Amino acid sequence: MDDEDVVRAAGLLLRRESGGRRSWLLLRNRKRGEWGFPKGHAEGVEDDVSCALRECAEETGIALVALDGTPRILRYRLGDGRPKQVVYLPARTAQDRVVISPEHDRAGWFDARGVIDRMPYESLRSLFRAHLRDFRYH
Repeated sequence: MDDEDVVRAAGLLLRRESGGRRSWLLLRNRKRGEWGFPKGHAEGVEDDVSCALRECAEETGIALVALDGTPRILRYRLGDGRPKQVVYLPARTAQDRVVISPEHDRAGWFDARGVIDRMPYESLRSLFRAHLRDFRYH
């Protein structure tokens, strides 16, 4: 497949730390009722970082983040057969207030177990577990 044929999206594995505890932000999609990380489709030739930051600000109202880890890439096929690639960038913020977009009906900060329990697909659970392994060495 040509890179031009790939549907591109990017998002953040956004965490905050408070009292020595880590939590990650999840949003629940209003239509599907599925939890996920802030993410969305790239616009035009937008790069992954710009896309992830824009989507996070649009979906959560959080624009002040620090990127800080190994990007994780998820590849799969859409229902119509087109390939899709989602790049998730680890990031942190000190903000805890979330202003959700109309496409979501809930938001929450969850510990690692809470994130894994809410992920609707094994591919996302595996991606998040790989992200968690980065913290073993910090």
